[in-house]
Amino acid sequence: MKKLNLTSQLLLLFFCILLIASGAFSIIILTRVQSIAEQEVYSRLSSYIYLINSHSSEDLPDMNVGYYIRQIDTELDYESPTLQKYINDEELNELISALQEKNEGKNPLTRGNIKNGNNKIYYVVYYSDTFHKYTIVFTNSDYVKNMVKSVSAQVILLFLIVMLISIFVIYLYSTRIAKRIQKIQNHILHLPSNKYEIQYIDPAEDEIGELSQSIEQLRKTIGENERTKQEMLQNLSHDFKTPIAVIKSYAEAQQDGIVANEESSKIIISQADILKKKVNRLLQYNSLEYLKRDREFENVDMKEIILEVIQAYKFQTDIHFELDLNDDIYFLGYRENLYTIIDNIVDNAKRYAKTKIKIVLRKDRIRIYNDGDPIDEQFLNGLFKPYEKGSKGEFGLGLSIVKKTIDFFGLELKVVNEAVGVSFIILNTQEKA
Repeated sequence: MKKLNLTSQLLLLFFCILLIASGAFSIIILTRVQSIAEQEVYSRLSSYIYLINSHSSEDLPDMNVGYYIRQIDTELDYESPTLQKYINDEELNELISALQEKNEGKNPLTRGNIKNGNNKIYYVVYYSDTFHKYTIVFTNSDYVKNMVKSVSAQVILLFLIVMLISIFVIYLYSTRIAKRIQKIQNHILHLPSNKYEIQYIDPAEDEIGELSQSIEQLRKTIGENERTKQEMLQNLSHDFKTPIAVIKSYAEAQQDGIVANEESSKIIISQADILKKKVNRLLQYNSLEYLKRDREFENVDMKEIILEVIQAYKFQTDIHFELDLNDDIYFLGYRENLYTIIDNIVDNAKRYAKTKIKIVLRKDRIRIYNDGDPIDEQFLNGLFKPYEKGSKGEFGLGLSIVKKTIDFFGLELKVVNEAVGVSFIILNTQEKA
């Protein structure tokens, strides 16, 4: 079965609610109209009594009535020609007996009704204490029925008009909502084909407008990620192409006997190590996408990690390492990932340092300083983007790995241009937490 569209759903829902509300409201209104009509009947009968007692019965208005007058002292009575239309003698005598027994006739006015088949006979009794006289006026339920019927017809007509107008309004409104949602849907469906470059924001300040703004933010994020991905792939291919080309050319030269085997082998091994390092970095970066806290963080001895990293670099460079490391400094995390952080920052420092790298370890921070050139302001914002080109035209993943890992462990990273050189500062915000 085909699902109803949004407009049809809203119309059906509104129609059901309106139908139920109309039914309930009609019952309440008609019940109230019945009561008002009966009060009107009693009011008119009371006014007719005055006309009858003042001998102006010929001036009775439009309502059909019958009346009966009994003089108690003289036992005289008088009735209108139409009385039998409303009540017979037996019922009349029973009514008068009941009034006398209950002493209701001593009240100035008494009102009530008598069941007569499917109809009601309404009456009002006036007792004159001065003349010891009963005056009773009767009428049937025609007036009440006509009034209820007339009001019912008007109420039904009014509800039909309101329902038609409401359905038309809700149709226009729901159609407008559906079109707005459809525009957003079409915009989302065409995002890949237009390369996430075309924006669409619903101008209304409501939930749909807020949704379109959220989608716009998502579009920008995806577009930026797509551009970063393309740049990363281009830079990655460029980064891998150089060592592969060197290895290939020296292998061919060795095969042709152009270069000595020992010399070319060293270069091939060196370039293979560079390539291996780049591949390892790429694997590290990809593994961060799946990094999760599947076990409790460990207390990791940071002095031990720094010394291991320095030991690995001592024989790879002439840069002087100056260490100022306090004992018993522990960061919470996973040892292999914290090692990667220090290794990548030191590798970056080694690339730019002129004469020395200084590492300071304290309880609240690790500072890794190199005396190289300061970082241009234009490169600071993109420093941690994967394969962002640096000031020396170099690409890499090292600092991207550092930033993502530090964020995962709840640490904080700052890069500061010193008077001479640059400092990477890892703040141990875990202590404050």
